[in-house]
Amino acid sequence: DWTKTSAPGSDWVSIASSADGAKLAAAIIGGGIYVSADSGTNWTLTGAPGYRWLSIASSADGTKLAAAGDNDGSGHYIGIYVSSDSGAHWTLSGAPADSWQAVASSADGTKLVAVTYNDGVYVSSDAGAHWTKTGAPVSGWIGVVSSADGTKLAVADDAGSIYASSDSGTNGAATGTPAGGRWRSLVSSADGTKLAAEADTSEVYISSNSGANSVILKNHCDS
Repeated sequence: DWTKTSAPGSDWVSIASSADGAKLAAAIIGGGIYVSADSGTNWTLTGAPGYRWLSIASSADGTKLAAAGDNDGSGHYIGIYVSSDSGAHWTLSGAPADSWQAVASSADGTKLVAVTYNDGVYVSSDAGAHWTKTGAPVSGWIGVVSSADGTKLAVADDAGSIYASSDSGTNGAATGTPAGGRWRSLVSSADGTKLAAEADTSEVYISSNSGANSVILKNHCDS
């Protein structure tokens, strides 16, 4: 069963949860970030800027949050914002201003990975205080996932490629996922070995070996 929460009707774009599902954080394109401490029963608008947010990530305990977006609503690129108190306060991290598309977090919230549409893949090992650009190629990256320990990463672009890293982004390579349409969504198991990716070709691909090989799970057009 599903229950509609008290969150306002708006252009929601991303939601993140603590491991126990009690703490939620949700972002609106151009409308700020809301949090809930009671599994969605009540929601509070945080002090995060009302930017064009595209992605939000949470630590397992829900205290550390990271939010990424592509502009401030006026066309100017923005940085990545982080919170260490479940969204009560937000701080601009050390990430450069860019067209950020997605962000992912390790379980403890210390290791972050984020992708830009124009300038590659960045990682942080200190909860966003400092960021390092990885050796991943510059591409139209739109999605990223992380294992719980932050070592296994996977990133997807809008040209049909998925890259994976097993050392927190230091090294990476294209996976065996067939090139195809634009990827819409990418998810990972906690240990990073199982990946699933949805393409705009109506297909879902899965991998059980961190992307080395993949198979079609289901074509949405199939009966």
